[in-house]
Amino acid sequence: MPDLSPEQRADARRVALEARTVRARALTEISAGRWTVPRLLAAAQAERALARTKVEAVLRALPGVGPVGSRVLLARAGIAENRRVGALTERQRRSLTEITEYPIRWRSDSVG
Repeated sequence: MPDLSPEQRADARRVALEARTVRARALTEISAGRWTVPRLLAAAQAERALARTKVEAVLRALPGVGPVGSRVLLARAGIAENRRVGALTERQRRSLTEITEYPIRWRSDSVG
């Protein structure tokens, strides 16, 4: 690890704090129902901090989805639990969009 000057450390802390703030705001918007998963996926194309958001955290931010539900949805979408939004394939993005449409269908064999 390179030695950083105090100024460089302060800059790195500031950048990290800004990234955490961007992610937290986005998850709050999803939780409040003001943002959808497709909107987050689109915003992550332009915002690096959002691209670094874990998909599981996005799912857990959805109203009515907890830790177990997020794992169920990840499995249905074929996404690894440690995957980040920016690393999703196009197929995974489509699948994530489909399974997070309301009302959320928890089982693949459920109708409407």
